[in-house]
Amino acid sequence: MYTNRHRVRARAGVASLVMVLAAVTMTTGCGSQGGSGTLPAEGPAKKSAPPRLAEMILDTARLERALPEQFSVPAEVSQPRNRKAWDSDNAAICRSEEWPASWCSEAVALGIAAYTNMQDQELSVRLISFRTPGQAAALFTGKGTEDEVGKNPPGDQIDGFEISAGQGWQGRGIDVRQGAVIASIKYTWRQGASVPSDRLMSVTRMTVERIKQAQHGETPTASTR
Repeated sequence: MYTNRHRVRARAGVASLVMVLAAVTMTTGCGSQGGSGTLPAEGPAKKSAPPRLAEMILDTARLERALPEQFSVPAEVSQPRNRKAWDSDNAAICRSEEWPASWCSEAVALGIAAYTNMQDQELSVRLISFRTPGQAAALFTGKGTEDEVGKNPPGDQIDGFEISAGQGWQGRGIDVRQGAVIASIKYTWRQGASVPSDRLMSVTRMTVERIKQAQHGETPTASTR
């Protein structure tokens, strides 16, 4: 017969078991919640700043991509004449592209993109790249005045110059350095041709932006259109 005394003993056994389990829980904590028995506090996720893109050296292939192509130059002067890049192994080619001999001996690559409207306007963009911005800066220091290059001109260093092409032609040019690349941009036209006053600077800004894109490992897409 199950007596009251048996019931008392059973209740005492259950109480003892509960006390043991509680002691174990306080000592070890829940296995899924770590040793403290509580979930770690979760604050807002911290966003790390994106790393700055290092400037890439423009070798021959990258320099060629930076050159303006037919659909990035002004539509009025988009007939291609030449678009090519070379490495710096052949100094004769470098000098034939009108770069100083001292520059040719330190260059990594060089290139040219030339366009025309087949009538009275011509554009050429020459690029030469070096290993570091400091190396390029030591070779070229722009002294362009506001009258020559306007306010807030593009590039790290810039200089403007006049072109005396002769035989009824005239023009203007801009030399500009962006990082480790120096560009020489020339726009010539027959006397009397209608050329917008901001045409040369528009091409210069586009060229500098294409150089930046190539230096950051991007596909150059900057255009004057």
